[in-house]
Parts: sequence; C-alpha cells; structure tokens
Amino acid sequence: MDSELPPTSQHDSGPARAEAQPGSFPADIFDNLLATAGRASPLTQFFLFIYQMLGLRLGLDLSVIMALLGVFWVTIKIGGQGYTLVNAFIENHLMHSVTVPQDDEIYDHVKAWLSKQERVIKTSRLVAQTVKNDDCDDKDLENLDVTDDGDEDPDQQRLNVLKLISRVRHQYFPAIGKTRFWHKNRYFVVHRSKSLVMATSEFPLQVNADEEIKISCLWSSREPIDKLLLEAKEMYYCEMKKRTIIYRPEVVDHTNRPSSWRLAAKRPKRSKETVILPGAITDFLLPDIREFLMTKTERWYTARDIPWRRGYLFFGPPGTGKTSFVAVIAAYFLLDIYTVNLSEPNMTDANLLRLFRDLPRRCMVLIEDIDVSGIQRDRDSKGVERNQGTANRIGMITKTFSFGGLLNAIDGVAAQEGRILIMTTNKPESLDEALIRPGRVDVKIGFHNATKQQSAALFCRMYGDSTPLEPNKPASKGIKDQNNDKVSLSQEEIKSLSEEFSEKIPDRLCSPAEIQEFMLLRKEDPRKAVDEVESWVEKMKEQKNSGSN
Repeated sequence: MDSELPPTSQHDSGPARAEAQPGSFPADIFDNLLATAGRASPLTQFFLFIYQMLGLRLGLDLSVIMALLGVFWVTIKIGGQGYTLVNAFIENHLMHSVTVPQDDEIYDHVKAWLSKQERVIKTSRLVAQTVKNDDCDDKDLENLDVTDDGDEDPDQQRLNVLKLISRVRHQYFPAIGKTRFWHKNRYFVVHRSKSLVMATSEFPLQVNADEEIKISCLWSSREPIDKLLLEAKEMYYCEMKKRTIIYRPEVVDHTNRPSSWRLAAKRPKRSKETVILPGAITDFLLPDIREFLMTKTERWYTARDIPWRRGYLFFGPPGTGKTSFVAVIAAYFLLDIYTVNLSEPNMTDANLLRLFRDLPRRCMVLIEDIDVSGIQRDRDSKGVERNQGTANRIGMITKTFSFGGLLNAIDGVAAQEGRILIMTTNKPESLDEALIRPGRVDVKIGFHNATKQQSAALFCRMYGDSTPLEPNKPASKGIKDQNNDKVSLSQEEIKSLSEEFSEKIPDRLCSPAEIQEFMLLRKEDPRKAVDEVESWVEKMKEQKNSGSN
C-alpha cells in the first residue's frame, strides 16, 4: 500500500529542491516536520499553508529564512548577555556611586535638582508630580498669558489663574529605574529604586515602601558626585531663602520603622513688621536669640561644659501673637521650624527621644499649647492645686507617653545641642515647675491683649500700604468707599483715623487677632471701621464679662 506523500510533493510547479549533499542539512526536513505537526495542531496547519503559499508564489526557501532568524535571535541574546556583563563591569569597577535614602533631607534636594535639569526631563521615562500650592509664587503668574476682556475684575482674574496653577502645574522626576544623562561633561546614572518592607512583628501586617536614589558617575573619583550634591543643596537653599520650612514628625505605630521628621509646609518668610507687638518684646528677644546663635557663644558654652541649648516660654491669652512671632523669629534668623504635637496618639517616649536626637544643630522646636497636652499640676479632691512634682514626673500624658519622657527628650544626655525650644501656653500657672525650671526654660515672655498703640499700628497696617509712605503721599492701593469708587488716603489721614480708632478701644480688652478680624470684615472702608468700633467694643465687653470668650 502506497504511503501518503507530503502535500508539497504533489505539485510539479513548486520550488525546485536541491539534492541533499553528504554532510549537509536535508532541504526537505523542515517540510516533513511541519507536515507531521500539522496533523495535530490547527495553528500549525495554518502556518504550513502560509509556508506553502510563500514557497509556491515567491520561490523562497523559507527554511533558510527561519535558520537566519534563529541565528539573529541567538545573536541578540548573546549580545544582550555581553552588554549586561560589560555594563556590570563598568558600574562595579569604573564608576563611583553614592546612595541617598528617602528619610534624609538631601533626598528632597536631589529630587528638586533633577526636576530642573533639561537633560533629565527630556528622557523617555519620567514621573509627573503636581506642584503643591505652597510652592507656587508670582513667577507662575508672570508666565501665564491671561486674556483681559475688560469685563472681569482683575482680582477675579488672579483667583482664576491661581486656581489654574493649582490644577495644571506639575514637575517631572526620573521614573523608577535607571536614568542616564551628561552633566558638565560627566556621565551620570541615577537609579531610583523602591523596596517593600513588611513588619512581620506587628498585627495587622504593615507594609512600607522605602525608596532611595543611587547616583553613579563614570570617573576616577567621587569628586563629580560631591559637586553634584553640593550644587543640589545650593540650588535648594537659594530657592528656600524666601520661605520658612516647617517639619512635623511622622509618628508610626510599630517598631520596625522609626519615627522621623517629614516636610509639612513651606511658607513665605514673615517680616517682623507683620506682627504688632510691644517694643519691649522684640527689643529683648531678637538680640537674645542672635547672641545665642553666634559661634563665639557656642564656644563659651563648650568651654564651661554647659549644654548649648536655649528654651523660651511664650504665655498669654489666645490671639496675642505667640505662634506668629515664632514664624518671625524663624524667618529673621533663617531657621527651620520643627513642630511637635504631644497629643499624638502614637507618640511614645522612644519616638520623642529619637525625634529630638535627630534635630539639626541650628533649628527651632515649637511645642504649641503645652498646657492642653496633659502636662499640668496635680489637684487634690477639693480642686486645690498642689505641686507634687514626683507624681507628675512618672505620670502618663497618653497611654504610651510619659512626662518623664518629655523631660528626658528636652535636656537628657542624648538631647541635641544648638537648638532653640519654644513652648506656648495660655495658662502658665498650670504647668509643672519641673518643666519650666531654668535650664529647660531660660526666658519667659508674656504676651498680652492689645494696647492702644498696638490698635493704632494694626489699623495703619490694615488700611495703609505695606511699605512706608511719605507724608501726604497717596497709598499705592486704593480703598473703596461706599459707592465702590476707588479713593486714596494719605499717610496723615490714615494716621489720624488710626488714633481715633485706638481711642475707642480700651487697653488690654481685646487681642490683636480679635481687632484684626473686626477690621477684615471692613477692610475696604476704614471710616466704617472707626464708626462701628464702639458698638463692637460693647459686645466684646459683654462676652468677656459673661465668660463666653
């Protein structure tokens, strides 16, 4: 019985087959393999049909083409392996590298620097990140083209532009993986990597993402990387010269990941003219802090084995400018603010000690409203205050945080030096003496309700120009009258109204914040503020006498 022949042998018009030579690859073996496999697989039958059609119509020997494709594939694989080996050899033996962890502040400096490099943001793999509102400034407005149709109020146009910025402005950063670029004739490789760390000792399981940036340079030393990091830090601090950096603790509830400081906000620097305080406070406090921060003062403390630390207690009614003046001090001396909330539920003695230990040498630590954080004197059953320091020092402020832990963090053996600690309170009499003793609190500053001089100064600042004016010179910004027509008041007119305004407010009755809030509701009409202040004062007297405010 005749055996069935392959389909290709039944066509006389098919491509000519060369006879197999001794030692050569059989020409029809590929046809036989496809024909055998085609009986079992429909996909192989379809491929066999295409193979036969191309061979019949084009006269191509597809077995040769397949062999060439195989050689090409093998060449690519070998070339890829060779490239990997060569690249690994270069990175391990010819390049220097520095790794920057995410929990270090220089990580933000490097990211900001990378976002400004054109050769980096022109690469094919990037990450887009929306710019936060506190990073926007007037330069963003100058770069946007806003069409003025003449019908819309200019202030409304500005609000619309700011809204647009907050929605569309973004920055680019290198994506996870390797980014290669040239900088100052040096070849750099930035490798962003992210790893997941699981805290197996806690329940429920905590998974944290730790990220780091590895900077490598093809050079004989680490010098180009050092210069790059220095350039990144200089660029970052030049941009932050007009801003105050505020840090808050990132408190975690498991031990595998320690607490650390995290950037909370970047605020425009506040001028000391923006906080209206009695001259006695500013004239004493600013020189005192300046002297403490001087290098010779540090040497003086070190020579006498005295811890180089300074503590202040700001006390007084709410709204008297305690926290605002902290921002003024930070801006005046170019200090960062590290603010701590002692009522944080996950705050422990170990976390607080670690946070104070990780503070930079020159910074400002702010603990606001410390009187409501559980740190107060004990009272007996009749409500009589008693100062039992020993009981307080071992008492718990929260379930995991003790008063003794706070004292140890402030001036313990491991406490950082060179820092300024400022605590604010509304009720200094309720604080334990162990907390505010000399050495922990060196200076106590009282903030009180506004005097007549403060009221007049607040009025001039609210309705006058923010810059000094010459006598009889109109204010640069117009003030609307009751008919919504822009009018200009001279410096003398504003000063005269301010004196009339302050005479109607008794000394130490209202806080500066309350007076400012009253004027904000009448910010476009100073005469209306003067006319209505008497009735407002009467209402404030009633509220304060009744204890509702």
